[in-house]
Amino acid sequence: MDGFTKILVNMIIQTTNDLTLNAPQTFLAYPESAGAGTLRWKNPNGFSSSWAVQVGETGEEQAEIVLLGTATVSGTAGTLTGTLKYDHAADTPLYAIKYDQIVFERSTAGTGGTAAPMTNGTVTIQADRQVTQFDDTSGSTSYAYRTYLRNSVLNVTTTESDWITSQGYNYYSLSSIRSRIRSKLWNSSFIKDQDINYWINEWLERMRNAAIAVNQDYALGTTSVSFGTAGLGTITASDFRGQTRRVWVTYDGGQNNYQCTKTTIREWIPDQQFSTTHPYFYMYGENVIGIKPEESGGSLSIIYPTLFTPLSNDTDELPISIRPFSKSFVDYGLAQSLYKDQKPGEAKSKENDAETELERFKTEIAPRNKTGPTYIQLVEPITDV
Repeated sequence: MDGFTKILVNMIIQTTNDLTLNAPQTFLAYPESAGAGTLRWKNPNGFSSSWAVQVGETGEEQAEIVLLGTATVSGTAGTLTGTLKYDHAADTPLYAIKYDQIVFERSTAGTGGTAAPMTNGTVTIQADRQVTQFDDTSGSTSYAYRTYLRNSVLNVTTTESDWITSQGYNYYSLSSIRSRIRSKLWNSSFIKDQDINYWINEWLERMRNAAIAVNQDYALGTTSVSFGTAGLGTITASDFRGQTRRVWVTYDGGQNNYQCTKTTIREWIPDQQFSTTHPYFYMYGENVIGIKPEESGGSLSIIYPTLFTPLSNDTDELPISIRPFSKSFVDYGLAQSLYKDQKPGEAKSKENDAETELERFKTEIAPRNKTGPTYIQLVEPITDV
């Protein structure tokens, strides 16, 4: 499910109300009064029957959740299964969030057990707050918790959230870094969690690319590719970034393996002869790899730099080599928050702090043979002409 869950003291479990992020949105065409059974909207595109609708922005005093009826959504108004609790002015935002409840689960055996819904643990989303919470009065620090979203009419649910324990999230997790950024803001209510997640991943991608630029052996993956008599094979690994680090070939099912020398399709002539004991490989487009000689086919073993994988779950953690530089993520996220708050001077200062950490990271991640004097590695001996 979206959002993140955390535990406060005394086993109060909270989950963020963020369903309005990227949800279909419209506005009230006219004022609606408490007790009204319809929503007169401007445009219902993206809204569906029996879906939950949030009326108002998350955290506003009179924001609330209502459910649409079973009739097909169309026209200038939607019928509700109940009635509004509060008055709402014209142009109040309406969000099609689908789910109206959060189910809080727990495992008494910790994260090794199975989570089950708690008594009274199915709670209507508290739209007038940034979080929806549940107090497990019989909880224990040895318990583990999960949550999921539910539509009370359709009885459909999302997948479960990650586990959360009383110890909270790891210091280098997505959730903890996001919290560290928020803790440095005077008022972070206008910054959405998804925004901060984007900034964290932007900086992670930049650090990772910087590491690869100075250390080609950083973040490698492996895959095997078969090729036919034309000598071409397609690299289908989803994290392949279009480059190779090392290629080995076998023509006999693995009994003999030979390291390939890199070449390009413009470096040989049509009748050029190649040896199976000294093969060459070349890239043909973005993910097609060729081998010379082709023979009757075979298999390539490829090591390659991998694509960046964003942190998506709150328990996802920074790569080990980047963890000592976690403050740079806080500085970068804080800088983007300050830019959004129209404070460019302060933002630039924090961005410079992040850049300084990035330079230090590049120095430390570079292979030791890239420091000090630089020598030219001779591929072939030099002879007199």
